[in-house]
Amino acid sequence: MPDIGNYTETTELVLGEAGKYFTVLLFSVLAIRLWRRVSGNFGANRTKDLLSAALATLMACGIGYFSVCRSLGKLYSHYAMNAFRQNRPLQALALFEISSKYRKSADTLGQEGVCLLFLGAPDQGRFAIEKAGTLRKGKNTSFEQYYEGVYYFTQGQKSNSVPLLNAASADPVYLWDVSKLLAIMLLDENRVADAMHWMKPYMQAEVTDSDQAYIMASLKLAEGKKPEAQAIMDKFPTQEEDGSLAGKARFEKLRAQINR
Repeated sequence: MPDIGNYTETTELVLGEAGKYFTVLLFSVLAIRLWRRVSGNFGANRTKDLLSAALATLMACGIGYFSVCRSLGKLYSHYAMNAFRQNRPLQALALFEISSKYRKSADTLGQEGVCLLFLGAPDQGRFAIEKAGTLRKGKNTSFEQYYEGVYYFTQGQKSNSVPLLNAASADPVYLWDVSKLLAIMLLDENRVADAMHWMKPYMQAEVTDSDQAYIMASLKLAEGKKPEAQAIMDKFPTQEEDGSLAGKARFEKLRAQINR
């Protein structure tokens, strides 16, 4: 599936930064014009023009400083998010911390919390995520909901994972990943029809990752279509299963069922 989240984030970043620096440019041009007027004005309005030029300069400098800090904060946050998506939570955490020095926000705090969860510091991670939610008046982002749900899934705490994943599924960016993870959990409970419900919109999609392969092969096997299930599994050798959420144990069990 296309990385819609990354594309959207990059587009919003570029457009947002362009708007800010256009404002800085406008105030800078205004300040230059006012200073030119002051240099050629020796009349009664000189003091007024001088104050206007100084004010415009201060506004340009203030907005410029604020914009640079926010830009650096967003830039480090953007690279941190890329590092996290590439399964490098330690590097992501370091970049999020640098981002916070330039631009403190509830989002960055929540992102740091998610990194801490996957770095083996669950208490600190949950505290940061909860604090981020409090700063937003009780609301957590889809990013926080989805990855906290993933964390609980990896810890075998499905009862904690499911509500978070269901909440994250309201965001189209995470719907595909949520659908796969919930389908895996439902297949664990042999609830094939419920797993099919989550995967129904994607049944004709090309199989492009190991988790999708596990789910689709499981559904084919449940329909009694062993050759089709085997063909799907053959696309993903064992070494590519290590980074999947389904995990090697599920793949081995499914292969054994197919080969009976």
